[in-house]
Amino acid sequence: MPGAARTIGRVLEMIRPEFPDISVSKLRYLEAEGLISPDRQQPSGYRRFSQDDVDRLLYVLRAQRDRYLPLKVIREELEALDRGEQPPSLAAPDPDPEASPDPRPPSRQGPTPGLMTRRQVLAESGLAEAAFIQLERLKIVHPRRGSQLYGREAVALASAAKKLTSYGIDLRQLRVMQQAAAMDAAVVEQALEPYRRRSGPPQEVVMDLYRVVMQAHAALLHGQMH
Repeated sequence: MPGAARTIGRVLEMIRPEFPDISVSKLRYLEAEGLISPDRQQPSGYRRFSQDDVDRLLYVLRAQRDRYLPLKVIREELEALDRGEQPPSLAAPDPDPEASPDPRPPSRQGPTPGLMTRRQVLAESGLAEAAFIQLERLKIVHPRRGSQLYGREAVALASAAKKLTSYGIDLRQLRVMQQAAAMDAAVVEQALEPYRRRSGPPQEVVMDLYRVVMQAHAALLHGQMH
């Protein structure tokens, strides 16, 4: 169920953690350029932003910051999304048959199986937009490299964050868990290194290592609690 419409001041409060320099004049400029269209059919004449308006605004601001796109291109992307189409600027370019083959796996910028949009992550996890922005600022969640889509781990993290905050735990505490996960990953990478020197680690070895490390991590946590 969509939340209540927000005033421009409330919207600024929500997005300022991610965009500290945002201002009322910036929002009015984007509205004048036709990139956002908050409701102005109020007796007071004040703007009211729905959640869709906030999502659209964040899309515009991130496209400017992360992809350095001009407003014209952003407008074209928004129009394509409104039609239910994939914006051409986000689609992977057609391969050049005369170009030298690239040994690296191609980065996929179009829709990818198993990946989700920001809105899908928020809808499935139930986490508030402002909290998700904080997780991104803390670099706990982020889109997959080369795209604006998120993996299933983003849903798991957002769901965990929502539950932890209900117990009064600050989202910044997730950084501690992230550091522990980084050390776990280092252990896995060390164990896989001999395989990488040959033909690469078999999938069953990778999965077994993940399972054993997670088992040890859970046992150590249990030991600390008891």
